[in-house]
Amino acid sequence: MRMSGEETVFQLIGGTAPLIFLPSQVNGMGPYSFILDSGATHCLISPGLAANLGIHSESEEQAFGGGGAVRLGRARADSVAVGLAQQEQTEFIITQDLERIGAALKVTVEGAIGFSFLKDFRVTLDYQRKVLRLAKSPTDGTNSGTPVSSNPFTLAPSEPLILVQAFANGQGPFQFTVDTAAGRSVISPKLAARLDVQSEKAITGTGIGGHIPMGRAKLDSLAVGDAVVPDHTVVIGEFLDAISAAAGAALDGIVGNNFLSQFHVTLDYLHGRLSLRSNYLPD
Repeated sequence: MRMSGEETVFQLIGGTAPLIFLPSQVNGMGPYSFILDSGATHCLISPGLAANLGIHSESEEQAFGGGGAVRLGRARADSVAVGLAQQEQTEFIITQDLERIGAALKVTVEGAIGFSFLKDFRVTLDYQRKVLRLAKSPTDGTNSGTPVSSNPFTLAPSEPLILVQAFANGQGPFQFTVDTAAGRSVISPKLAARLDVQSEKAITGTGIGGHIPMGRAKLDSLAVGDAVVPDHTVVIGEFLDAISAAAGAALDGIVGNNFLSQFHVTLDYLHGRLSLRSNYLPD
């Protein structure tokens, strides 16, 4: 569904560990059901949709996701659009893992919007209204009279993961990445040991690369700048080591949607800043 101006309505699917689903167009066709994935270097597309659109793999490469290493096909689309925002000659990765993610969520996942699309925009997520805004203008619509936690971010050397400083249980700073395709926040086993955080339950997640064994736990608090979420459910994931190696940056954790959804979020790729405004403060 498209709204006026630069806004697009999205869906949150996945209960307490939600993913953001966006209506997206490829080569002027659609809309198709795509995930918003700030942790993906390229946009992703399922083999079925790629075949239907006549998009063919030009080469293969190895990539790393939460489930480990995977061989992926690299391709290119004439255009990709989310609402009124459009990029041309966008690189895609063709991957069957989208079907696995869809099966776990019991929905159809036809692709993902990644860094190759997002890099030229200021991305604003209004979780209360379930609206995405993609803009190249100097402002993001945030009310300057409302307290905002504005934090600088950098991109990892080898992969364009968003790196921010975070505090867990009042300790830190630790290096986290912001990933809109992570339903829950994640901490590394090393950080869990440092914080004396114990796994409460063994669980299995699904991501690029396959199924992911994890442990569910709880932090007293997770904070990015002045934005704090108390009693925050996280997962403890050994897969962070593989992602760190691929990104060229040591990761202590991931800021996921169960944290981000508590805020009005702006990822300003143009200026390297993450802004978090509480959903519970008046506009």
